[in-house]
Amino acid sequence: MVKKEEFFRYMEEICNKNQIRLKEEQISKFWTYYKELQRWNRVHNLTAVEDWKETVKRHFCDSLTLVRFFEDIGYTLEGKCLVDVGSGAGFPGVPLKIYYPPLEVHLIESISKKCSFLTYLKTRLGLDYKVHCRLAEEVNLKCHIAVARALEVKGKKVDPLVYADKLLTSKAKELVVILKGKELNPLYQKLGYKVYKVPLEDFKDLKILYKFL
Repeated sequence: MVKKEEFFRYMEEICNKNQIRLKEEQISKFWTYYKELQRWNRVHNLTAVEDWKETVKRHFCDSLTLVRFFEDIGYTLEGKCLVDVGSGAGFPGVPLKIYYPPLEVHLIESISKKCSFLTYLKTRLGLDYKVHCRLAEEVNLKCHIAVARALEVKGKKVDPLVYADKLLTSKAKELVVILKGKELNPLYQKLGYKVYKVPLEDFKDLKILYKFL
Protein backbone atom coordinates (compact mmCIF):
# COMPACT_ATOMS: atom_id res chain seq x y z
CA MET A 1 0.00 0.00 0.00
CA VAL A 2 1.38 3.36 -1.04
CA LYS A 3 1.99 5.88 1.74
CA LYS A 4 -0.07 9.05 1.90
CA GLU A 5 2.90 11.35 1.41
CA GLU A 6 4.01 9.50 -1.72
CA PHE A 7 0.48 9.54 -3.15
CA PHE A 8 0.17 13.29 -2.52
CA ARG A 9 3.54 13.97 -4.10
CA TYR A 10 2.84 11.90 -7.22
CA MET A 11 -0.67 13.24 -7.82
CA GLU A 12 0.47 16.81 -7.41
CA GLU A 13 3.38 16.15 -9.78
CA ILE A 14 1.17 14.59 -12.49
CA CYS A 15 -1.48 17.29 -12.19
CA ASN A 16 1.00 20.17 -12.24
CA LYS A 17 2.80 18.62 -15.22
CA ASN A 18 -0.54 18.57 -17.06
CA GLN A 19 -1.66 22.05 -15.99
CA ILE A 20 -4.32 20.81 -13.56
CA ARG A 21 -4.13 22.76 -10.32
CA LEU A 22 -5.37 21.01 -7.18
CA LYS A 23 -5.58 22.25 -3.60
CA GLU A 24 -4.25 20.08 -0.78
CA GLU A 25 -7.81 19.49 0.42
CA GLN A 26 -8.76 18.13 -3.00
CA ILE A 27 -5.76 15.79 -3.16
CA SER A 28 -6.75 14.58 0.30
CA LYS A 29 -10.18 13.62 -1.08
CA PHE A 30 -8.53 11.74 -3.95
CA TRP A 31 -6.40 9.89 -1.38
CA THR A 32 -9.56 8.80 0.46
CA TYR A 33 -11.14 7.92 -2.91
CA TYR A 34 -8.15 5.75 -3.80
CA LYS A 35 -8.11 3.93 -0.43
CA GLU A 36 -11.84 3.13 -0.60
CA LEU A 37 -11.58 2.07 -4.24
CA GLN A 38 -8.82 -0.38 -3.38
CA ARG A 39 -10.67 -1.71 -0.34
CA TRP A 40 -13.90 -2.30 -2.24
CA ASN A 41 -12.08 -3.57 -5.32
CA ARG A 42 -10.67 -6.55 -3.41
CA VAL A 43 -14.19 -7.90 -3.00
CA HIS A 44 -16.34 -6.28 -5.67
CA ASN A 45 -14.00 -5.90 -8.67
CA LEU A 46 -15.03 -2.32 -9.45
CA THR A 47 -12.13 -1.55 -11.78
CA ALA A 48 -9.43 -3.53 -13.59
CA VAL A 49 -6.79 -0.90 -12.75
CA GLU A 50 -5.08 -1.80 -9.46
CA ASP A 51 -1.69 -0.05 -9.58
CA TRP A 52 -1.91 3.17 -7.57
CA LYS A 53 0.00 5.27 -10.08
CA GLU A 54 -2.21 4.02 -12.90
CA THR A 55 -5.28 4.84 -10.80
CA VAL A 56 -4.06 8.40 -10.33
CA LYS A 57 -3.21 8.82 -13.99
CA ARG A 58 -5.84 6.77 -15.85
CA HIS A 59 -8.81 7.41 -13.58
CA PHE A 60 -8.35 10.59 -11.55
CA CYS A 61 -6.26 12.82 -13.83
CA ASP A 62 -7.82 11.41 -17.00
CA SER A 63 -11.21 12.52 -15.67
CA LEU A 64 -9.81 15.94 -14.78
CA THR A 65 -8.75 16.58 -18.39
CA LEU A 66 -12.37 17.73 -18.73
CA VAL A 67 -11.39 20.75 -16.63
CA ARG A 68 -9.08 21.93 -19.41
CA PHE A 69 -11.66 20.97 -22.03
CA PHE A 70 -14.39 23.15 -20.50
CA GLU A 71 -11.97 26.05 -20.18
CA ASP A 72 -10.73 25.77 -23.77
CA ILE A 73 -14.20 25.67 -25.34
CA GLY A 74 -15.26 28.61 -23.16
CA TYR A 75 -17.96 26.71 -21.29
CA THR A 76 -18.60 27.75 -17.69
CA LEU A 77 -19.86 25.25 -15.11
CA GLU A 78 -21.27 27.91 -12.80
CA GLY A 79 -24.88 27.08 -11.94
CA LYS A 80 -24.79 23.97 -14.13
CA CYS A 81 -25.91 20.37 -13.66
CA LEU A 82 -23.88 17.42 -15.01
CA VAL A 83 -24.96 13.81 -15.44
CA ASP A 84 -22.36 11.05 -15.76
CA VAL A 85 -23.97 8.17 -17.66
CA GLY A 86 -22.54 4.72 -16.93
CA SER A 87 -20.43 6.10 -14.10
CA GLY A 88 -18.94 2.80 -12.93
CA ALA A 89 -16.68 3.58 -9.99
CA GLY A 90 -17.40 7.29 -10.39
CA PHE A 91 -15.36 8.39 -13.40
CA PRO A 92 -15.45 11.19 -14.47
CA GLY A 93 -18.33 12.48 -12.31
CA VAL A 94 -16.76 12.19 -8.84
CA PRO A 95 -13.37 13.73 -9.78
CA LEU A 96 -15.24 16.64 -11.39
CA LYS A 97 -17.30 17.10 -8.21
CA ILE A 98 -14.09 17.14 -6.15
CA TYR A 99 -12.67 19.81 -8.46
CA TYR A 100 -15.91 21.84 -8.82
CA PRO A 101 -17.76 21.44 -5.46
CA PRO A 102 -20.69 23.74 -6.45
CA LEU A 103 -21.41 21.63 -9.57
CA GLU A 104 -24.64 19.62 -9.34
CA VAL A 105 -23.63 16.04 -10.25
CA HIS A 106 -25.79 13.02 -11.01
CA LEU A 107 -24.27 9.55 -11.47
CA ILE A 108 -26.22 6.92 -13.40
CA GLU A 109 -25.06 3.33 -12.84
CA SER A 110 -27.10 0.14 -13.20
CA ILE A 111 -24.81 -2.32 -11.36
CA SER A 112 -25.85 -2.47 -7.71
CA LYS A 113 -22.38 -3.08 -6.20
CA LYS A 114 -21.06 0.01 -7.96
CA CYS A 115 -24.07 2.02 -6.80
CA SER A 116 -23.39 0.92 -3.23
CA PHE A 117 -19.78 2.04 -3.55
CA LEU A 118 -20.75 5.42 -4.99
CA THR A 119 -23.32 6.00 -2.26
CA TYR A 120 -20.84 5.06 0.46
CA LEU A 121 -18.10 7.13 -1.17
CA LYS A 122 -20.03 10.40 -1.10
CA THR A 123 -20.31 10.10 2.68
CA ARG A 124 -16.58 9.38 3.04
CA LEU A 125 -15.69 12.31 0.79
CA GLY A 126 -18.25 14.69 2.23
CA LEU A 127 -19.68 15.38 -1.23
CA ASP A 128 -23.27 15.95 -2.28
CA TYR A 129 -24.08 14.11 -5.50
CA LYS A 130 -27.02 11.94 -6.52
CA VAL A 131 -26.70 8.25 -7.45
CA HIS A 132 -29.34 6.79 -9.77
CA CYS A 133 -29.12 3.00 -9.55
CA ARG A 134 -31.05 2.15 -12.70
CA LEU A 135 -30.57 1.63 -16.40
CA ALA A 136 -29.92 5.00 -17.98
CA GLU A 137 -32.91 4.55 -20.29
CA GLU A 138 -35.14 4.37 -17.21
CA VAL A 139 -33.87 7.57 -15.57
CA ASN A 140 -36.03 10.61 -16.28
CA LEU A 141 -33.43 13.34 -15.96
CA LYS A 142 -32.03 16.21 -17.99
CA CYS A 143 -28.90 18.18 -17.05
CA HIS A 144 -27.06 20.93 -18.86
CA ILE A 145 -24.21 18.49 -19.59
CA ALA A 146 -24.33 14.73 -20.22
CA VAL A 147 -20.96 12.98 -20.18
CA ALA A 148 -19.78 9.39 -20.61
CA ARG A 149 -16.42 7.72 -20.37
CA ALA A 150 -17.48 4.13 -21.03
CA LEU A 151 -20.92 2.84 -21.92
CA GLU A 152 -21.97 -0.82 -21.89
CA VAL A 153 -23.41 -1.92 -25.25
CA LYS A 154 -23.31 -5.72 -24.93
CA GLY A 155 -26.34 -7.40 -26.43
CA LYS A 156 -27.39 -4.28 -28.32
CA LYS A 157 -27.38 -4.50 -32.12
CA VAL A 158 -26.35 -0.89 -32.58
CA ASP A 159 -23.14 1.03 -33.19
CA PRO A 160 -21.64 2.03 -29.80
CA LEU A 161 -21.36 5.71 -30.77
CA VAL A 162 -24.92 5.81 -32.12
CA TYR A 163 -26.12 4.24 -28.87
CA ALA A 164 -24.12 6.67 -26.73
CA ASP A 165 -25.29 9.65 -28.77
CA LYS A 166 -28.98 8.77 -28.46
CA LEU A 167 -28.70 8.10 -24.74
CA LEU A 168 -26.64 11.17 -23.85
CA THR A 169 -28.69 13.50 -26.06
CA SER A 170 -31.79 12.42 -24.15
CA LYS A 171 -30.14 13.49 -20.87
CA ALA A 172 -28.60 16.81 -21.96
CA LYS A 173 -29.96 20.33 -22.34
CA GLU A 174 -26.84 22.03 -23.72
CA LEU A 175 -23.77 19.85 -24.18
CA VAL A 176 -22.95 16.18 -24.84
CA VAL A 177 -19.41 14.98 -24.05
CA ILE A 178 -17.82 11.59 -24.77
CA LEU A 179 -14.26 10.74 -23.69
CA LYS A 180 -12.46 8.58 -26.26
CA GLY A 181 -9.03 7.04 -26.79
CA LYS A 182 -6.87 7.07 -29.91
CA GLU A 183 -9.41 5.67 -32.35
CA LEU A 184 -12.43 7.68 -33.46
CA ASN A 185 -15.62 6.18 -34.83
CA PRO A 186 -16.01 7.59 -38.38
CA LEU A 187 -19.69 8.28 -37.64
CA TYR A 188 -18.84 11.12 -35.27
CA GLN A 189 -19.08 13.80 -37.96
CA LYS A 190 -22.39 12.50 -39.26
CA LEU A 191 -23.75 12.66 -35.71
CA GLY A 192 -22.65 16.29 -35.39
CA TYR A 193 -19.67 15.93 -33.04
CA LYS A 194 -16.53 18.04 -32.93
CA VAL A 195 -13.19 16.65 -31.74
CA TYR A 196 -11.15 18.16 -28.93
CA LYS A 197 -7.60 16.84 -28.79
CA VAL A 198 -6.37 17.06 -25.22
CA PRO A 199 -3.23 19.27 -25.28
CA LEU A 200 -1.72 17.83 -22.11
CA GLU A 201 1.58 15.93 -22.10
CA ASP A 202 0.39 12.67 -20.54
CA PHE A 203 -2.96 12.59 -22.34
CA LYS A 204 -2.10 13.43 -25.95
CA ASP A 205 -3.81 10.27 -27.19
CA LEU A 206 -7.08 11.26 -25.50
CA LYS A 207 -9.78 12.79 -27.64
CA ILE A 208 -13.06 14.26 -26.48
CA LEU A 209 -16.11 14.24 -28.71
CA TYR A 210 -18.60 16.99 -28.00
CA LYS A 211 -21.59 18.77 -29.46
CA PHE A 212 -23.86 21.59 -28.38
CA LEU A 213 -27.58 21.01 -28.57
